[in-house]
Amino acid sequence: MKTAVRSAELQRCLNGPYLFEDESKKSQVQEELRIAEALYNKAVASFDEGDEASGLKQVWGAMYRAGRALVYKAGYRVEQLYSMQVVLHEYYGDRLSDADIDQLRIAQELSGPPAKALERARNFKNLVSQIA
Repeated sequence: MKTAVRSAELQRCLNGPYLFEDESKKSQVQEELRIAEALYNKAVASFDEGDEASGLKQVWGAMYRAGRALVYKAGYRVEQLYSMQVVLHEYYGDRLSDADIDQLRIAQELSGPPAKALERARNFKNLVSQIA
């Protein structure tokens, strides 16, 4: 689902080195979601073992992969969080709130505590799965 008119911010990202049109990525949406789920499960195990650092990194990875699945669904390849956020706003802003999308930045900061990080990732993955 491409928008008829691109926002200036989306076009600026496309002119830069971190966002590319790539229709072939649409075939990889489900794989990204599977990887997101696997990373989430690894995060749960890491937290259970007391390895907070690994768990927070895995939570971030799970959320990034879930977000990237939606970027792929829109027909883009992304190399940077900001460009991902622009695509998510442009294509899915009617289903993802600004607060939902901002959870990606919070996860990137590797902030805990573990229960909150897992809740953040679980909620984001669930939203993305409903859209994808």
